[in-house]
Amino acid sequence: MGVNYDILESEFDKKLSSAYQLSILIRMDSLVYFVSDANSGLALRLRTIPFISRPGQDFSLINELEAIFSREELFGYLFRRVRITLPSGPSVVVPTRLYNESEKETYLRELTSSTDSNGIVYDDELADSNVQLVYFLDADLVKALKKQFPTARIFNPATPFMLGARRVIEDGSEHSFFVHISKEHVHLALFEKKNLIFYNSFPISSAGDVLYFTLLTLDQFTLDPVKIPVFLSGEISEDGEIFKMLSRYLGQLKFMSEPPFLKFGRRFKEVQPYFFFDLYSLTLCN
Repeated sequence: MGVNYDILESEFDKKLSSAYQLSILIRMDSLVYFVSDANSGLALRLRTIPFISRPGQDFSLINELEAIFSREELFGYLFRRVRITLPSGPSVVVPTRLYNESEKETYLRELTSSTDSNGIVYDDELADSNVQLVYFLDADLVKALKKQFPTARIFNPATPFMLGARRVIEDGSEHSFFVHISKEHVHLALFEKKNLIFYNSFPISSAGDVLYFTLLTLDQFTLDPVKIPVFLSGEISEDGEIFKMLSRYLGQLKFMSEPPFLKFGRRFKEVQPYFFFDLYSLTLCN
């Protein structure tokens, strides 16, 4: 969003870090971290750290991360849990009833046409959704993260997004549609009641791309864009072109509110809760 946040609640105590969860969202241009109390869900710390260089021929994500790790004191604390997501890459959703652990690389390589020779195949189980998300992670990047955070678990960004979306669905809702936007991708998740029936992510370069993939998905399931509740999150603002375009076609468009699985104090009021919905939802990842 072009805004850097540095929020510290008075309840934060580095001596109690072993009771906290550290959640890290790694983007192509920045790192954002969030600290919460693992027991109470109280939000304690949020900070965005832009990368010094920009993606290009000489850009190294590993070098940027290692530089941040060396200068950010908080990353030397001992945390109860560390959860990390990396920039979006090829992924495949497989129903649990059809999933075979020994075939996960085959799912990914055949369905995404990926040729990532340095990729490690990972899978995330989405609790209560009966699906597995299979995806590649760069081996060298994983090694660098594990060096800094040996006990960390690394997830595809779609995993916390879908887990968080399912948690905010109200009882009795027939269909709920979630649209999460990053700088380069739109993530779409459709639920029937609380059952996930569709997920995909698409590369975007304009507001028109977001509108196209949103309406295409609704049309695929013959859902009326005027009637279905659509929840927005991510790098989007009410005065931006994406929201203005979507609001012309979607009748029940709303921004994601504060997630019910966390507690936010006064200082967090300066950041819109939907900006970091995926980061906050990392607290749901086991």
